[in-house]
Amino acid sequence: MSSLTVKRPPLAGGTVRAFLVGAVFADTSGLTQSLAAIRSTGTASDIVGFAVPLPGDPTDDAVAAEVVGRITAPAGFAAWVRLVIDPHAPTSPTYRDQVAGRNVPLAYAILGDVAEWVGATGYMRVGRQDGASAWVLGRPNHASAVQGGIGTLRGDALATVGVPLALRDAFRNLVVSGNSVLTTCETDPGRASRDADIFRRHGGRATFVHPIS
Repeated sequence: MSSLTVKRPPLAGGTVRAFLVGAVFADTSGLTQSLAAIRSTGTASDIVGFAVPLPGDPTDDAVAAEVVGRITAPAGFAAWVRLVIDPHAPTSPTYRDQVAGRNVPLAYAILGDVAEWVGATGYMRVGRQDGASAWVLGRPNHASAVQGGIGTLRGDALATVGVPLALRDAFRNLVVSGNSVLTTCETDPGRASRDADIFRRHGGRATFVHPIS
């Protein structure tokens, strides 16, 4: 899919308050590299939102073990990986016991050291019109909410992530098909353009820049 810019008529006065920027990634490496690049600019983490598809219900120990088996866990997580793969060892807490806190355990396995920077993550479901759906590791784009860019679809996971309404159906299909989504919300057009370039550099597709008026 090629890059695109989504435009909508501005409100009276033509003031643009912010820009939603986003892209889809075929794997998590491009998404995490993009997050690390944005973090390195000194940007606050509340501008980012994302949805990373999971192979099933994340509260299932077998699903957690499958995720860990697919991803090379960062250094220092070897002991945690052993707990997930063998959650019922007599001296080990179960996967469900580890879910408390700001970040669910799979955030660390998937995102590595940027998990702490992005803050609270959780599990959501993304569905499409034919009834198919996917569990995702997700994080709302808080800056988008403040700027009024999330939309009004109650309970819509991709709305909270920061995907514009005009792209919601297309991105639902992409997520259910196994693609990850990453968004930012910037008040400066130069930073919005920078984020889009970062996404493209790390393999982002269907890149968009959407003004919030």
